Amino acid sequence: MWISHEHKIGLISMANYNPSGFELKLWYTCVLAFNIIFSADTVFADEYHHNNMLIGDRASGMAGAYVAIADDPVGLYYNPAGVVYSPNSNLSASMNALHITTTVYKDVIGSENWVRTSVNLLPNYFGVTQPLGHGTLGFSYAVTDSILEDQDQVFLNIPGPGDTFTINFNNQETVYNIGPSYSLKLAKNTSVGVTLYGYVRMLEQIMNQMLDLKSQFLPEWTAQEYQQINTYKHEEELGIKPIIGIMHSPFPKLSLGIKYSQVFVTYGKQESYSNCYTSLNLTEQTLCQQNALVSVHGAGRYTLTEPWNIDLGAAYFADTKSVFSASISIWGPKYGLTEPLVNTAFGAEYYISSRWALRFGLFTNFANTPLIQKGVAKQKEHIDLYGGTFSFSHFTRSSSLTIGFAGSGGIGEAQAYGDTNIQDVYAITTTGFVSASYSY
Repeated sequence: MWISHEHKIGLISMANYNPSGFELKLWYTCVLAFNIIFSADTVFADEYHHNNMLIGDRASGMAGAYVAIADDPVGLYYNPAGVVYSPNSNLSASMNALHITTTVYKDVIGSENWVRTSVNLLPNYFGVTQPLGHGTLGFSYAVTDSILEDQDQVFLNIPGPGDTFTINFNNQETVYNIGPSYSLKLAKNTSVGVTLYGYVRMLEQIMNQMLDLKSQFLPEWTAQEYQQINTYKHEEELGIKPIIGIMHSPFPKLSLGIKYSQVFVTYGKQESYSNCYTSLNLTEQTLCQQNALVSVHGAGRYTLTEPWNIDLGAAYFADTKSVFSASISIWGPKYGLTEPLVNTAFGAEYYISSRWALRFGLFTNFANTPLIQKGVAKQKEHIDLYGGTFSFSHFTRSSSLTIGFAGSGGIGEAQAYGDTNIQDVYAITTTGFVSASYSY
């Protein structure tokens, strides 16, 4: 039975009431509200893309195609073998002036879209290098992923005039990497390097949903019908992220690079709370019971190994003014939860004069999930992103200032309800960054 017997008697007395039609809409909305909350862990954090944030000034301007260059402090992240070719001590700091991501799930409730927006302002890299003996010692800090969503959205007239469905959510997730590096020349044209990052990931999600029914089908004496679901989720992860790099120049104008990295989570903690209260008789649901507050709590600790990553790159130093680079980034699967994938990046740098340089590039940020299949429920969203970058730098004898922009976008499919319905979805990411570096 979709709604209570007593409630149905009151509705049948209405002259304009269509029992099956209204019941179906009412039930569908309740199921929608119920399922969105339980698919929240697959909707919030962008774990389905590996290339969410470009790091550093010169590397960001060249779309991240930096594994075969890496001759400044940013190289401690992209390929620590490259920093040994920097003749001086260097310090580099960059700030993402504004990092915005927008994801739109089309026609989630009726003809209305569900819109998620993250707006974040943060420093995402700091690095310093110092020649030491036959090699170079370095230390760096990198934020490789950061989401900050704080949003309210109200869907009106669902399923009838005056009905509302409200979603309030806050989502914060940040990944920090911090640690030392060392690079060493093995031969005139060959070097190796190692970075050992400490890895920290913090996640906190709060989501409240309220279904408020004030339909024209309900008589005035009928009590307000509603359903409210609240959830909270907190995760902490601590671990290490080793990065091993090799650089080789077979010819004077050609450089080749390879980098291997992987995250090993040695301590993970997860805690979640959910509660639901409804005035509706949802007899087929396991969480909500009519006129009863139902709460669910879960907690646990874990260790895990994230997918491995291998980057291959080549850079061609055409002349004293021009550099062209390309890289291929290969990611392994994760416990059958994600797919292996390959991303590519292409970058170029041109010196207008000794004091001004332009950089630009193209990159991909493909989803590590399989394509969504018709007739299958609870599939992970799939959005392939394509992006471009542009920056310009001004140099003095010992310092530089860089201002740039990176943007990406793509379309795909998702299942916001957790059932077999498929929604079109598109995502757009824009980043404006400012960076400064100093040689001493």
